[in-house]
Amino acid sequence: MSSELSDESVIASAREGDVEAFTVLVRRHERRLRAVLNRLLDDPRDVEEALQDTFVAAWRGLAMFRADAMVTTWLHRIGVNEALMRLRRPRRNAETLGDSAQDPGPGPAELSEKAELGRFLANRLRGLPSEQRVPLVLRDVAGFSNQEVAEVLDLSLAAVKSRVHRGRLWLVDEVAAWEQGRTPHA
Repeated sequence: MSSELSDESVIASAREGDVEAFTVLVRRHERRLRAVLNRLLDDPRDVEEALQDTFVAAWRGLAMFRADAMVTTWLHRIGVNEALMRLRRPRRNAETLGDSAQDPGPGPAELSEKAELGRFLANRLRGLPSEQRVPLVLRDVAGFSNQEVAEVLDLSLAAVKSRVHRGRLWLVDEVAAWEQGRTPHA
């Protein structure tokens, strides 16, 4: 199957049972969806599971896909729902699972200021409540428009703008506190 076909053509073939067509769809959208899931979920195993479950759910739901939505919007809606289900679960204790403690990486003295800020922001982004984190990640990390975020999350455009704005303001406060050497919010 040609990878130059439109998503709609690929979906039509996949609906008829063409597994190769669905593989094309997965290849097209996996990287962007993985990037979003990486920003929403703390555990790499959860990211992988959510990604797999997203595509399994998409395969099973091909018949329900409405052509009035973009394929990427549909897949991200499934993926975000998978991530939110995992975020609502009780947290696993890595030590009880036999995992070793994660290496925090090099100290601040060894990192460039830009790399250090990037790590700080990624960490603080995970501290946001999911109702602000998910829209902010879709908007500012994945590059979706506000309207696309609204469609993925089934929210009004005003609600998306508000949540993104509040998330950005919180992160600005966190960065300001960090730059002044104060301890940001817990």
